Amino acid sequence: MPREYAHIEAKQQAMADDISEMKDSLKGINKALNLLARLEEKHTATQETVVRIHDRLDDHEDRIRANENKHASQMWIERVMLLAVAGVVSYLGRIL
Repeated sequence: MPREYAHIEAKQQAMADDISEMKDSLKGINKALNLLARLEEKHTATQETVVRIHDRLDDHEDRIRANENKHASQMWIERVMLLAVAGVVSYLGRIL
């Protein structure tokens, strides 16, 4: 009988070792999941910040385009006025 008990004890010890290894593995998995959760939170916060900044840039881009278009039309009007003044001066120069 003691021989049978020794065999059972060896199996029991092997199972205890396996369970201990499983516990260690689960601890490692737990740490990895915690790290992953923290990284995911940081990633989400960063992504939200990037979206906010992108929206603000879009708003700035629209304002800049409006100003550029306004400036271009003002330059066209200035050129037309300059040509008109030059034409009037030239005409007055011929008359006088």
